[in-house]
Amino acid sequence: MKIDKKGYTLIELLAVIIILVTVGTIIISILTSTMRAGNKSATTENVRRNGNFAIEQMSKMMTYAKSFQGVSIDGVNYNNCVPPTVELLIPTPTPTQYKYVKITSFDEGQTVFQCVDSKIASVSAAQTYYLADSNMIATCYFICFQQTEVASPRIDIYLNLKAKSESIFSESQAVIPFQISVTMRNGGL
Repeated sequence: MKIDKKGYTLIELLAVIIILVTVGTIIISILTSTMRAGNKSATTENVRRNGNFAIEQMSKMMTYAKSFQGVSIDGVNYNNCVPPTVELLIPTPTPTQYKYVKITSFDEGQTVFQCVDSKIASVSAAQTYYLADSNMIATCYFICFQQTEVASPRIDIYLNLKAKSESIFSESQAVIPFQISVTMRNGGL
């Protein structure tokens, strides 16, 4: 009697299944890492674009403002910048970190740049403009330097911008620091 051997053995089927699972796992891991890298790149670019826009808007408006109205910690009391002290024996104190800068533009409108509640905004009499998307978390402050009360102030802007994310994966998180020094062309209160 002759036995017909046209089928596959159980070992041959298991070997094929193991090979397919291995190849599938490799392909899925490659696709996953490619998508994660793409997400990280998109998130970083979005944060960079928002930060550059915010810094650019503030620096242009401050540089070409008609006058400087002061800096504030609380948004109520605005003062000139503190002139630097030149004491050789006393160490330089840490500069005050302000949350508000007020300027007057040439159309006589007043604008306040503010860094509060994880947002960076430009507030005028008409309305509030947020300088970064709502899906961004901003931590920022201003440092002000002025040689004399009539000299044009220099405002240093420090901004850290972070993408809001509920994800624990690093590709959806990006924090980028931005910094610029702006010397106002017109100064004085």
